[in-house]
Amino acid sequence: MRVPSLFAVVAAAIATPCAGFLNLPFINQANPALIKYAEAQENALLKIHLDIGQVAVQEGTPVITGNRLGIDGIVVELHGNQDANYIHPSLPGANGPNPQLSTGAKTLELIKKGKFVDLTGTRYVSFEHGAWEMVWRRNAKAGAFICGFDVPEEVKRNGASIPKGRVYVTFPVWTEESLQDLRERMVKAEEKAVEAMDRLKDETRMMSETSNPLMKAMHFRNACKAHEDIDYSGYRSYKAMPLQRDMVTLQNGLHLCSLGTVWTKTDKLFGSDHVLLGSASVMTGDREDLIEKNVVTERVKPVAFE
Repeated sequence: MRVPSLFAVVAAAIATPCAGFLNLPFINQANPALIKYAEAQENALLKIHLDIGQVAVQEGTPVITGNRLGIDGIVVELHGNQDANYIHPSLPGANGPNPQLSTGAKTLELIKKGKFVDLTGTRYVSFEHGAWEMVWRRNAKAGAFICGFDVPEEVKRNGASIPKGRVYVTFPVWTEESLQDLRERMVKAEEKAVEAMDRLKDETRMMSETSNPLMKAMHFRNACKAHEDIDYSGYRSYKAMPLQRDMVTLQNGLHLCSLGTVWTKTDKLFGSDHVLLGSASVMTGDREDLIEKNVVTERVKPVAFE
């Protein structure tokens, strides 16, 4: 199922309203600290778990259903000071319409292959030619951390699979300051939304109880205003952001959301389609700990941010 809207993290970090047809460097500027953020991740280790399955939309929310393919134990080492001067998958930022918003493709070293278990026993998965980038637009509260790999052959367990070709893993990333600011604004938005929901409930009740046409019309108007206040509070947008999830602390005060998405691109005559494959979980630590630790992943949910 094609769900391009799930990639709001990448789109918001890369694009501006005119990005689709006009690339204006003086408008589409990168976060001034972007290169510094990338360089600070030299030799950083990450352990990634993939949860692959059939993606369905339930009440407007994409979730993983049916058979599942869990790939555990992928350990990678980031090199923020080294450009990926080798054949690797094209990256959505560095090779997209606004490459100036990207750090450029950086070297990624696969320390340990991922694995899963089927009826034949333990099987190891090859993720080759890995590269990573960070994409962050100036004045944006969050950026995107993206890893790209080549998968030489289809990986399949029951009905869940990763197709042969390029595969991407994306996580939202914040600074300490921007994350705290968004959390505080979310609390204020929630207070406004709760007050408006109480008014909506009261006005709806009074509208149904009164037999006076004028009073019924007044309560109806007040209920509509309360509903409008809920929408304008912004709480629904903040609630969709993964602000309260566990965060992985990176160097230079960055916070990486522990839950991300796994996706691929399918080429077509004009451009390509993004296809959601599942979710990803990540943790960091030293080499010995990461080899032993297990990552517990969650069912995928849409990722949004301001």
